[in-house]
Amino acid sequence: APLHKFVSSFATKNCIMSPPVEVKSPEILSLKDLEINLSQDVYNHLATQYSVLDEKASSHIDKMLDCMKTSPAETCCRVNLIQSSVEEVVEKLKVHTQQNESQSHDYLVERHATLSDLVTIRSSSKESNIANTMYHSNVPPEPKWDNIFPNWPARVDKGWPMSHRAIVVDRFCGEAVLRGANVFVRGIQSADAGITQDEEVAVYADLRSSNAKSIPRGLMLESYSGRCVFLGIGKSCCKRSDYFSQSAGLGVSMIHIACPPQPSLNSILVGKMMLQNLPSVCVAHALDPHPGEVILDMCCAPGGKTTHLVSLMNNEGLIIACDKSKKKMVSARDFFQSMGATCIVPLALDSTKSLLEVKDGHSFKSPKDIVDSASSANKNGLLNIKGFYPDSFDRILLDPPCSALGLRPKLHID
Repeated sequence: APLHKFVSSFATKNCIMSPPVEVKSPEILSLKDLEINLSQDVYNHLATQYSVLDEKASSHIDKMLDCMKTSPAETCCRVNLIQSSVEEVVEKLKVHTQQNESQSHDYLVERHATLSDLVTIRSSSKESNIANTMYHSNVPPEPKWDNIFPNWPARVDKGWPMSHRAIVVDRFCGEAVLRGANVFVRGIQSADAGITQDEEVAVYADLRSSNAKSIPRGLMLESYSGRCVFLGIGKSCCKRSDYFSQSAGLGVSMIHIACPPQPSLNSILVGKMMLQNLPSVCVAHALDPHPGEVILDMCCAPGGKTTHLVSLMNNEGLIIACDKSKKKMVSARDFFQSMGATCIVPLALDSTKSLLEVKDGHSFKSPKDIVDSASSANKNGLLNIKGFYPDSFDRILLDPPCSALGLRPKLHID
């Protein structure tokens, strides 16, 4: 007001003063209040599939959408039988979940009752019941200490917690947090001023769609005006400035999440197991590969199911693993090597155009013969192979690109 009066004393009748720009208040949700929406076409398609339920179809779909906000009750660890055993993975995961200082919950680690190479981890603490979590809240529980924002009384009107400083992470980072991951600095978009190392902070996830304009990294929380959801509480591993000056590293170690807890398994037992959702694990078992067989994986990247086939085959046989993306196949090749899979031949090949014809004067060649006679395409080391003849394979796996609609959790569907 004094500044306005000072400037006005020099103003003429043609001088117009702009009012102060007010930041729009953010929309801060709890996981309970967050609604996952589908396009009408997709919703109608699902309703058709559940038409057997008659009038209950709509409520069933709504229940599924509500469940999509949280992770599955069990974390599935598929054992790589080439480099480990189920017994070894079970014992090492028990030690990890019991001794890891960042774990503040009790977990039950056990072999799956049906799938012989699968180990599951489930929370056995009281937070395994969603009613005992922060699922219904958009701020942390009020702690014993005093309000840390005495000079910002309007903060509570915006919906931010008065007991904790807060950070906002991107949506994909937020979904990983709900699966048990910690927050790495590259995922942090906005943060309160004054955050120090080892301070407890409230963690939120921004909910904007993938094609929306992104938040400028480093934005002060008081300037944030988007839509976000409360994820939980974590301990800051560095001060605020380090969030945005470092290109890598841990930013926040999560303590409690706003849904049933999940174990943090980042970089645990690399090469001995991999995290895989239960439906994905079922695929290789359904194909039922045997040692010595010749198998085609038509769309293999990133390669999780391919390595599962090798594991079930005891690394004996031949698997032709294709994807038309050369970049993806170079990455998949490195992954195969890390899993000890030596019977996979990775190819940058569009498998839908890979059927060769047996012409007059040319004899049939087996996949092994074609591989043995092929040359490297270029410096990436992938073989230059154009295709294979009919009836070349014992089994074929086709896992084409999809919407990944069933991948949980999801905080938004584009």
